[in-house]
Amino acid sequence: MTEYEEVLSCDRSTRPGQAVRPPSGGGPPVLYDGDDAFPAGQEAVEDLAEQIGSLAAIRVINDPEDLSAYGLDEPALQASVTAGDGTAVTLLLGDMSDSYCYAKRTDSDTVYTVSTDLSENLESLELLDLAAIPGFPDLGTDTISSLTWESGGTTLTLTKTETETAGAESGDSSSSESAEETEPAWDVNGTAIPSDNSAFTSLMAQLSSLAFDACYDYKGEADTLAACGLDTPVGVLTVIYGEGETLTLTIGALDGAGDSYYAQLSGDPAVYLLSADSVDSLISLSAQELTAAEEDETETASDASSSSTS
Repeated sequence: MTEYEEVLSCDRSTRPGQAVRPPSGGGPPVLYDGDDAFPAGQEAVEDLAEQIGSLAAIRVINDPEDLSAYGLDEPALQASVTAGDGTAVTLLLGDMSDSYCYAKRTDSDTVYTVSTDLSENLESLELLDLAAIPGFPDLGTDTISSLTWESGGTTLTLTKTETETAGAESGDSSSSESAEETEPAWDVNGTAIPSDNSAFTSLMAQLSSLAFDACYDYKGEADTLAACGLDTPVGVLTVIYGEGETLTLTIGALDGAGDSYYAQLSGDPAVYLLSADSVDSLISLSAQELTAAEEDETETASDASSSSTS
């Protein structure tokens, strides 16, 4: 029904003006035609454009009845694509059954039945579904040199230092020197963090897998930031990593469902959703937990046994 190797733009006209353009040849991020501030995600837009531009017919109705018989006189959805050679086509999508949807090109009288996938996808599509979502850099004990968590008037600064340890003895029997090795040691506000501290381990595990779930708002206007609690945040995380690079993540209020926090990266006006479960170790972080020594299970069992026999 439609077959284009390259699609320059696509538009779902039930929301007029929302056209997004996949870049040709892997160019820069595409923009929302109605607002140059909208950062469309290349992969999401290209997937949509490909679905519209390669729509296959299940059945061809060459001599159709009146368009009202197919719901095409007042179509529920309308999708337009522009091919790489400038050819434009508009698709009308009408009534749906469980297995197919009626469709028609505006430049032809032929009616088709097509898969319901496109209609269902377009019907549920929101502009923010096409927004680019930034990833996080590689964050872990190997790459992070320090991090600061500011929350509720308390500041926790975790700093890594490399300490020298005696390594394996040299294989040369004439030399008594041993190879020196280094291993990281962490402290919080100047107090050492035990190497087996579970709170620290959980924190680093969560930082290494940080990821936004969705884009909530791409403009980041003052009233939106206030409504999302980003003007008075739950906390601000600053991480120094790599070759002295800095990442600052501001975490605002929980969303209405209580499942995600509103969050924002420095230098990016957009507001994103961050799973509450993915940052619970960070939110509950305390110096007391970070400096607590892990209780030895053997000692605990021995103490319990002694208590029961006394």
